[in-house]
Amino acid sequence: MFCQEILVTVSVLGVSPEIDFETKQATGNIKIDAGFRNSSGKHITRTIKIANSTVSEYSTYLDEKVNLRLERVTFSPYLSNGRAALSIKAESATVEV
Repeated sequence: MFCQEILVTVSVLGVSPEIDFETKQATGNIKIDAGFRNSSGKHITRTIKIANSTVSEYSTYLDEKVNLRLERVTFSPYLSNGRAALSIKAESATVEV
């Protein structure tokens, strides 16, 4: 599924560069570990991949609740160890505190 733009409110739990498993080199993309509570109160974490970004752009927001505006977002479901998982990839993101 593709969305042109979404706005999510999350807690930034971690930020790291995306590493290519074969070459062990940084890809130029980053991964943000984001946490939020669903409607029943359960805490959920998701990893959001953002293209052409740097860790320093988002590391100042660690452990903060922010509005994350994601643009050109692709959602892809897949199975991981027999469990449903969701890949979230955005072409760009901006933080609105």
